[in-house]
Formats: sequence, C-alpha cells, structure tokens
Amino acid sequence: MTQALSPTPSRGLPAVIWLLLALCTLPELLFQLTDRGLLGSQDLRQIVFRLGAFQSDLVSGSRILFWGQSFSIFVTYMFLHTGLPHLIVNMVGLVWLWRLILDTRSAGDAVILYLMSGVGAGLVFALFGPQHTAMVGASGALFGLLGMYGVDSRLFWSDVRRTGLPQKVLRLVCIAAVLMLSDLISRVAIGTSVAWQAHTGGFLTGAVAAMIWPRR
Repeated sequence: MTQALSPTPSRGLPAVIWLLLALCTLPELLFQLTDRGLLGSQDLRQIVFRLGAFQSDLVSGSRILFWGQSFSIFVTYMFLHTGLPHLIVNMVGLVWLWRLILDTRSAGDAVILYLMSGVGAGLVFALFGPQHTAMVGASGALFGLLGMYGVDSRLFWSDVRRTGLPQKVLRLVCIAAVLMLSDLISRVAIGTSVAWQAHTGGFLTGAVAAMIWPRR
C-alpha cells in the first residue's frame, strides 16, 4: 500500500540551504552595485560572466580563459543571474521546492542531487544549446528538484509496484516534452530567453537520480 506525500512544505531550512541562497544572492547584489557605478568597475558582471557563465563552446576547451574552465562552468553558472527579477523568481522557487524535498530527503543528499541536476542541465545545454551563448541561473537545478519531488512524492506514478521501469521512463519523457513545449511557447509568446535545454536536462537528471537514489 502506498500513500502520496502531502504537498504542504516543511517549516524551516537547514544551514546548507541558506548557504546556497547566499551563494546565489550575493553575486547579484554585488553586480547591482557595480552596474550602477556605486562600487568598483561597471564591467564586473561581464568579466565574471566570461569566467563563470556556461558557454557550450568552452566545453571543448577552445577559447577557455584559464585551465579547468571547461569543467568549472558546469557549477559556477548556477550561482549567477541576469538581474534581480531572474534571481528573485529562482530563489522563491528554490525555497519552496527545498521545503518539499526535505520531507523525504536529508539536506546533504538533496544538495548533492541539486548539484547533479545543475550539471545535467549544463550537459544537455552543451549538446543541444546554441554556440557562443552564455547561460546562467539556477533554474536547471530547480527543475531537477521538481523532477526529484515528482518521483519521491509518487506524483508521477501512484502505484510504484505496478508501474514498471519502461512505463516510468515513458512518463518522464512525456512530462519533459510538455515542459519543453511550454518553454518554447513562452519564448515565442512573450520573448523570454528560456534555456529549455537546461530545464529539460535538469528535470530528467533530478528525476532519474531520485529513482536510483532511494529516499529516506
């Protein structure tokens, strides 16, 4: 007998989640000051983006600015954002999803899966995203949390025993296709620069990782 988890978020956030929030928020707050000429160079955002934003053409090792950049960008891009609206939307999503995830995952396990989702998002963007285009933001990893929650909460399949692996994979692919389509529609309808490749990659990485990594 299985029972779906309550969608009501748990209260309180562990210290490691506050650390993630700080790592995402502090760079953007600094950029806000430098962009307005209140502190340091107004080129700081552009400089940091060249060093830490995800760029597909850097993965192959061409045009890298320092040794190891081809690997470091798979992590650093998650902590950079294009502005306050981008940051706020992602941080609200981060807090909400984390509270849901912590009903079934320890904070340590959830952070590892979060970072894995971000890396998976980068991999899919490298394979299918445009060249010479910088990608930043935590949304790929957030979609990984969404995929993780869908698996852990039985939202994607209510009866685990009767739902075989092929059926689970098919459902995940269908859900990812719907998410991809919604991203593309929003991009056309309102002109948002949505990295659907990263969202799809993050979602699938988080969902598959949750299937392999047993919840507590």
